Amino acid sequence: MVIGNKLFDEIDKPIGYKVVYENSYGIESEASWNGIIKGYNGFPDGKNVGSGYSFEGKNKVIVSNWEGVFTTNDGDQLTFKGRDMNREGKFVVIRTYSTNSNKLSWINGLVCLLEGTFNKTDKEFKSIGYEWIFQ
Repeated sequence: MVIGNKLFDEIDKPIGYKVVYENSYGIESEASWNGIIKGYNGFPDGKNVGSGYSFEGKNKVIVSNWEGVFTTNDGDQLTFKGRDMNREGKFVVIRTYSTNSNKLSWINGLVCLLEGTFNKTDKEFKSIGYEWIFQ
């Protein structure tokens, strides 16, 4: 596998959070967020909204599952699903997209690798998305 072109910069802000349960192993929570994507190399600009579940273990490592909708500035919609691991405010995400848009059909099945950080002061998740190429 090879990391390909940079596809986008993304800035997300949390819009909801609640603890689902807590036990001796850690905390499971549900969260939602929205964000802005600046695309490169043919990837569109737009806004996204997503939600999902996270588990934070006693070791402070957080593993999350996310899904949502990305609406391009041209009005096309894409759905996405992702999984990430976050430790000490740094995270990595594997995300896939799908769409019914003929113009953006090349995105169907695209696998992206995102790396990013969480800024506690600004309460923003900032990430860069790259294409993940299977060889």
